[in-house]
Amino acid sequence: MTVTYAFSPKLVNYSQTANACGLPYTIPVGEIIANAFLKVGQDRFNGVQAEPPVGQAKGTILDGYRVILDLNQFGFDPVIGGGEEDRYNAIVDLSLLAIYENSGGTSLAQTPLTYHKTVTLWTPALTSQSSSCSTSPIDGAVEEAAETLAKEMASVMPRLRQPAESNPNQLRSFTTQTQPPVPQTHSPAVQFRTKLVDANRNFVLEAGESIVLLIETTNVSDTEIQSAYVELLGTPILVEAFQRVTPLPIPLGSLKAGEKRTAEIRGRLGSISKASQGELMIGIILSEGLPPGMHSIRTEIQPGPPRKQSKQ
Repeated sequence: MTVTYAFSPKLVNYSQTANACGLPYTIPVGEIIANAFLKVGQDRFNGVQAEPPVGQAKGTILDGYRVILDLNQFGFDPVIGGGEEDRYNAIVDLSLLAIYENSGGTSLAQTPLTYHKTVTLWTPALTSQSSSCSTSPIDGAVEEAAETLAKEMASVMPRLRQPAESNPNQLRSFTTQTQPPVPQTHSPAVQFRTKLVDANRNFVLEAGESIVLLIETTNVSDTEIQSAYVELLGTPILVEAFQRVTPLPIPLGSLKAGEKRTAEIRGRLGSISKASQGELMIGIILSEGLPPGMHSIRTEIQPGPPRKQSKQ
């Protein structure tokens, strides 16, 4: 098949500033994503082109497909040092929405594409012997995320060619994530806020301590969501704290259009051998509609409460 990409202005023009070599560096996020999708497309499809401003395509090739790519979320967040001065860990969070059209302009499907990974980067500090800052590891991490999603999108494309006559319900079940299919606004179906509360409220999680995760979820779409679940990822000791109390993922039930609901998810920390930094990533899984991406809560973890010093 042949594919024509239409990258949204929001995606093409997006950039984010990160630390590199002790100096601010502007990551050309949109440029990297567009190049990665074209690169993967050249390997996976019979023909690939892009509409302006990325390419010069003036229309979709007959019997080909047009893919509209929009940016929902991008995050590049340093977490902790990597144990060496010139290395640090960062979370790369990329969420895209792909909308598929045939050559006649009819919408066929839409799929959310999500990438979340912690990477270790090498960005050496500038010295008197160095004349430039090495930013290629940062660009490379973003490129890896984009290529991963491009391959995921490419794996979906062959299903667009399955004839609807052989199974009239097959294409519909694949293409309709909400009713009606492919709405004009491609925003998440829900919004949510999160808060992690520890028992003594000192903002430090300690061994054996009870914790509560508060999640306020609002259905901002025009239709009822039949079922929603809370997904927890991240540092194992934090995820296990909640698994001790309730199975994962955690059901929220149905959400009527405009409905707001707050859930309290309780957990208890197990034994902790040494102090560390932890991260809890919270996502919402939906039966229909575009998911809202993930929230990240970072916190300090300690073996237990600090010992009281004896009076002399």
